[in-house]
Amino acid sequence: MTRRTTRVPAVAKRSLALLAVGALLLSGCSGGAASSGGDSGSAAPTDGVLRLGVLNDIGQPPDPDVYYSGNGLAITTNAYEGLVRYEPGNHDEAKIVPALAESWEVNDDFTEYTFVLRQGVKFHDGTDFDSSAVEASFQRRLDVDAGPAYMVQGVAGVEEIDAHTVTVTLSEPNSAFLDYLASPYGPRMISPSALEEHAGDDFAQTYLSTTSAGTGPYVLSEAVVGEGYQLTYFEDYWGDLEPEFTTVELPVYTEISAMQLELENGDLHALLSAVPTASRQKYLDSDELQAYALPSFQVGVMYMNPNRELLAEAEARRTLFEGIDWVTLIDQVTGVSSVPAEGYYPKGALPADVDSRELVHDPAALEQWVSSLPAGTPIQIGHSAGGADAEQMANIIAAQLQALGMQATVTSHQSSEIFGDFPENPESAPDVMIAPSTWPDSNNAYMHGHVFWDPDGGLNHLQCSDETTTALLQEAVTTGSDEKYVEAGEAAYEAGCAPTFAWSTDFMVAQNWLQGLEESHSIAAPATLDFATLGIGDPATSE
Repeated sequence: MTRRTTRVPAVAKRSLALLAVGALLLSGCSGGAASSGGDSGSAAPTDGVLRLGVLNDIGQPPDPDVYYSGNGLAITTNAYEGLVRYEPGNHDEAKIVPALAESWEVNDDFTEYTFVLRQGVKFHDGTDFDSSAVEASFQRRLDVDAGPAYMVQGVAGVEEIDAHTVTVTLSEPNSAFLDYLASPYGPRMISPSALEEHAGDDFAQTYLSTTSAGTGPYVLSEAVVGEGYQLTYFEDYWGDLEPEFTTVELPVYTEISAMQLELENGDLHALLSAVPTASRQKYLDSDELQAYALPSFQVGVMYMNPNRELLAEAEARRTLFEGIDWVTLIDQVTGVSSVPAEGYYPKGALPADVDSRELVHDPAALEQWVSSLPAGTPIQIGHSAGGADAEQMANIIAAQLQALGMQATVTSHQSSEIFGDFPENPESAPDVMIAPSTWPDSNNAYMHGHVFWDPDGGLNHLQCSDETTTALLQEAVTTGSDEKYVEAGEAAYEAGCAPTFAWSTDFMVAQNWLQGLEESHSIAAPATLDFATLGIGDPATSE
């Protein structure tokens, strides 16, 4: 049988070439339902409905001032917009482009940002977007005070120059502020009228858990926790769009194998995340499905818990991290999806000649450390529920530690535990958490360092921080100095709180007729696409 050569999109081919660790080919066998038979695919829909899925619900309400995970980005990024965004389809750099602001100016010391706002924009409740929405949206994020609130905590004031011009003044210099606004978790514009009318006693959180009040191309039309979500095209959207898909359905699944089976039967149109590594080569070789390995800011992180006696000391945390053969583990588990991290930050956050390091592997030091502990010392290694790669890595690490004489156990945890219970009670959390594919709020070096390393960072799940790192990060964001960011990265590594071990891609699989995935994908927003710019076309043909 002749193998097709046009199956993998150009960007995916470049990504796979860059990410190859040893041989590119994976085993042809696949896990779960994906191992059954050939792919039957599906015919393109004629009803304007794009059928996707959500694995293990979204974990939090689809409220842009609350939501801080992965599954729900497909909702929040399509229902809400910020002043600026990262350019979709640009897989070479994190280029900031206009969204609800048409242009902007920044003063020399990064304390004043003036925005000229787009006119003719309506919120989902039918009210007009203007300058008043900026301060109202910033204030609402402060009032809700969830994980992404830090992005507006430095705002000292918002001056409405006129109905479509605002100046945002910061209390101190912040060279990362535009990246805050462009981040998929950044401040989104929400209708001031809706916020006032539905304020209740929780700043409209109840209201925005089942509907939307943004300016995005889709309205959240259904939201039933544990069952599913639905987006419907907003007819008064300001953009010049004629979307192929006027409805996006996102039913909730509890097993990725069930999603794979429905994709292969044609009942789902794409998998935007959680594609098992063991299935990826199968999809790359499929005649009915197309696979994409798209560049992203995703990283592999090993969280370590200083609130447990075993890892209370930084030296112990570093010894454990460096005792693992990450290069081999990444090759063995994630294959074409990741490469060993070559810096303290995500790929591209800083110039490669500035942020450059090799992963240290020192098994002798790990063996010596373990031998200094009481025989059978327990260690708990956690991972996120539904993360096949994380589970496999955790099991391999546990086996290594068991062979050295530790009593290692592996535990699975839901998002609600990781984002809620662990930060509140870190002494009850695992000793270690393996996250082979997580991501910062953007590819700005400060935003990575803050969320993972600072004591109030939204992704500092196990509450591990270091005063020196925090001080260096603050100095770096004030000046924008790459060198200070490297110093902060070095200090964070010495502290051994959440070192990065891998750089990962965003792997997606879709029906062959679904067009525009590369152009609709943002390097900063894993697990989602701009649904309004997707289309239907003829399936790729063999050459």
